[in-house]
Amino acid sequence: MAFDVQTAVVVALLLSSGIALGTLLSRWKTRQDVAVLERQINVHLELTGRQHRAFLDAVREQDSRRDLREVYDDLARWTHVLERTVEEVWSACQTADEQLRKRALVTVEDWVWGGGQVPAEHVAASLCWSGDVHQRVREFKAKSFDFMFAARTVLKHDQRLGLDSTPRDTNVYEPYLDTLSALDKVRSCARAELGVGQ
Repeated sequence: MAFDVQTAVVVALLLSSGIALGTLLSRWKTRQDVAVLERQINVHLELTGRQHRAFLDAVREQDSRRDLREVYDDLARWTHVLERTVEEVWSACQTADEQLRKRALVTVEDWVWGGGQVPAEHVAASLCWSGDVHQRVREFKAKSFDFMFAARTVLKHDQRLGLDSTPRDTNVYEPYLDTLSALDKVRSCARAELGVGQ
């Protein structure tokens, strides 16, 4: 077989064309692969970012719930003290025990001059109470003042008359019930804010 130059040139051209075409195809394939890889990386980064934001939002929500619970824990302690005070005054209005009545009269006088106000240790927490809770607290204060004034009248009046040992109808019963009802509304509103069942 004779080797001719023309065949060699054609073979060389075909080989170089094949190499060039192979290189072009491999570059095109590599660019395609790189583009696909870039899209996958971007999707993965976006998904990771969303998961991270969702995690941070969940942590913030959990912290917010915990902080809100602490704020309303202060309210719960304060309403417990208020209820106990109202009950003590009510009991004093129903008894002939002079010591209890004198202590209750002091409590009533203190109440009139600020006993129904948010205590200093709970003022910071009260800044986080909802508007509805503040409204219910104001309603409670109004009812409690009605009760305390009625109790004051009874305690002072009975003190002047001198008591025998029998408890009397004091006309304080309705304001007493209204005060407790208003206090229950404060608690119900706080429970609603916390998402706790009624």
